[in-house]
Parts: sequence; C-alpha cells; structure tokens
Amino acid sequence: RGMISWKTTRIICMMLLLIPIVHLAYLVSRDALATLDPSPDAWADELAAYARQDRSTALPTEPLVVVGGRRVKLWSNLEDTITYPLLMRGLGDAIVEDITHNYAALIGYYQPRTVVLLPSNSEFHIRDNKSGEGLAAAIRELEAVDASHGITRQFIVFTPLKTPLYPGDDREIDKASQLLSEWAASRPRVTLLDANAMLGDEDGRPRPEYYLSDGVNLNERGYLRLSLMLQQALENRALTHP
Repeated sequence: RGMISWKTTRIICMMLLLIPIVHLAYLVSRDALATLDPSPDAWADELAAYARQDRSTALPTEPLVVVGGRRVKLWSNLEDTITYPLLMRGLGDAIVEDITHNYAALIGYYQPRTVVLLPSNSEFHIRDNKSGEGLAAAIRELEAVDASHGITRQFIVFTPLKTPLYPGDDREIDKASQLLSEWAASRPRVTLLDANAMLGDEDGRPRPEYYLSDGVNLNERGYLRLSLMLQQALENRALTHP
C-alpha cells in the first residue's frame, strides 16, 4: 500500500522523456507561426529576449552587429574567426523589411561601428516572394535608415545565397546581386560580399557539402567560408580606412 505501481512509474518516466521533444515541437511551431505572420512585429518575443540579455551583460563598445534571420541564428562559429567585438542579432526567419522596422532595437541601440546583413531564404519563400529588384530595394532602404543616424562607419551586405533546394531562385538572386553591385559602387561605406562563387561548383550551382540536409541553410563548413570572407573584408577596410 502507498507504493506506485510499475506501470504508473513507467508512464511517468515516458512522460519525462517526452518533455524535451514536446518543448522542441513547441519552439518549431512557434517559429513557424511567427514566420507566417506578415507583421514585422511577429518577432516581439525574440526582441524582448535580446533586451533581457542586454540588461544582464556588459555590451561592447562600437561592436560589429550581424543581422538577418535564421541564417544568422545558425552562424555559431563566427566569433572563432572575427577579431572584433561581435553581436549576433538573428531574428526568427525575418526578411529585410522586418529588420528595418525593428532597426532601433536590433541595430541602433548598440551604436555599432559595422553592420553586417545576411539575407535569409525567407526573402523568396514562405514569408515573402520577392523579385531580385524587390530585395535590392529593401536592402537599399535598410542601409539608408542606418546611414541617416550617422553612426555606423561600414555597412556590409552578403548577396542572397543560392541553395541546392531552390535552383529556380538563381535568376532573381543573380539580378539582386547585379543591382546591389551597381549600387554599392556608388556608396563608399557599403561593402558587398558575394559568397556564391566560394560555395558553388564550376557551373555556378551551390555544392551540397556546404549546406545542411534541408538544402537551404549552411553547415559548419559553409559558415567557415563566410566567416573568412567577412574577416578579409574587415581587414581590407581597416587598411584603407584606419
């Protein structure tokens, strides 16, 4: 009497084992719902989490702030390469307009020396359905907002990445890259980085070995190439603008 039966104990143990799986499913479904929400305020919870984190730690002076969506959140090894104070501020699966809308909290608050933008695949799928012209225009608008504050010295933009899963995006990505290249040529504070050649084969298609199994996001080897490319750009900038 008073003892818990073996059957009840087994059920309790199974429930405890399932808690992490249920929690993961909750997080994935929450992110999916936010991605489908067209409002730029869909990421309010993540912005609030960054604000709490900022209040509990000493923030660097004139940091390099990396912004974007899921690709920024998955970029976990950049601090191993970059020698500058660094803040990673990935926001859900945000598109450029979401970042512009939340500029004050996501970028301006930190008074950055350098801003780095890595666009997500959501620019073309699920959250938006941009053309190359539309993406280039959105990036120009974000840079203009940043420039209007007169604080950031350098604005670095990665052109959109081609992916193994969506070869149909290549045409719009090439168009966006062309337009951004023409624009950056007239903006001395803007540096444009096109990583597609480093991630691609002789035919210009991305090599699967640099991507996760989802065919969209980079793996550790892919991110290492982005990190080295970014570090080289920062060193070149330091030599020409000490």
